[in-house]
Amino acid sequence: MARRILGCGLLFLAICTFAGPVWPCSFCPSVAKEPMGAEFDRAGFVLYGFADNPKLGGGLGQGTTEFHIEKILKPDPNLKDKKTIVLDRYIPVLDKKDAPRFVVFGEFYKGKIDVYLGRQVQSHGAVSYLEGGKVARAKGREEALRYYARFLDYPEEAIAEDAFLEFARSKDEEIGKVAKHLDPKQLRKLLERPKLELERYSLFAFLLGNCGQATDVDFLRSQIDVALKNGNSALDGLLGGYIAARPKEGWKVALSVLNDKKQAVVPRLAALRTVRFYNGWQPTEARPYILAGYKDAIPDPDIADFVIEDLRQWRIWDMTKLVLEQYRKPSHAAPIMRRAIVRYTVDCPLPEARAFLEQIRKQDPELVRDVEELLNLHKR
Repeated sequence: MARRILGCGLLFLAICTFAGPVWPCSFCPSVAKEPMGAEFDRAGFVLYGFADNPKLGGGLGQGTTEFHIEKILKPDPNLKDKKTIVLDRYIPVLDKKDAPRFVVFGEFYKGKIDVYLGRQVQSHGAVSYLEGGKVARAKGREEALRYYARFLDYPEEAIAEDAFLEFARSKDEEIGKVAKHLDPKQLRKLLERPKLELERYSLFAFLLGNCGQATDVDFLRSQIDVALKNGNSALDGLLGGYIAARPKEGWKVALSVLNDKKQAVVPRLAALRTVRFYNGWQPTEARPYILAGYKDAIPDPDIADFVIEDLRQWRIWDMTKLVLEQYRKPSHAAPIMRRAIVRYTVDCPLPEARAFLEQIRKQDPELVRDVEELLNLHKR
């Protein structure tokens, strides 16, 4: 069975921080980096300044570096009147007249300074950006995204990237609500940039479909054909923007891609992400299209496990009979497929699903036990 291949500021402390529960935008599934605003809200203190006087220690990256505080963005009483702190990390400073500047995030742990994250920036513009973001976030998520949208084309890449991350780590519903209020002129220019990352292109295409003019919609339609020809995974946002502008025609195109077995898996999964976005944003309006598209997708072994899992998570039980019918088919005999169906039956409240689950429990008790244990672990 064909399977799927899915496809910064300097993190100077070289620490991969744990990302808590989030609901990232469906158009940006591989974006794991957190925006500075989220780090800002979690941190005990946030500082802006520059590195100086680095001293090497015993190993790679080991040593110390002075961090000169130019601005306290989020205070902590323990900082008092400190102008300099020492970081337990060697940070190269090649030119003291142009020392690297950072926004650092930390806390006091057992009375000691613990700086656990840093983002390199180019200028003092990061200060006003972060201070404005704090004010905007206090007014709600929609107001915050309107604020961050203004920085999507900011000249300093670290800030433009961070503004994109604010969208990428937002819920589909939040993005959908704000999309119609954005500046189409700005989005057109962004889409014209050469070598634009696919996930940024996808997001910007969706946003433009919500706030653009007829010529913009025609552009999105033409780019859908280009993406299908090139196997471009930015197809998801293009389809999403086209649906926003022309719902009936857009859904027709999206579902035709989803269920076209002649297409490669990548564009079909892109169409699947478009469906997921709309279920997150407009579940009531999208439901008839989801039922129509997934009815044809369930018998398809290339994508059935994905759509069955979607239906389970969304608690859509209309096609339970069709899902159960796939279990004994040779085309759906792969372990990943059968596990998806068993997961579905574990959560489905309908009598036919309960009866089916008990049959499988007798035939393969280990499979059912493993699935139930994993589901229970996930629910904790």
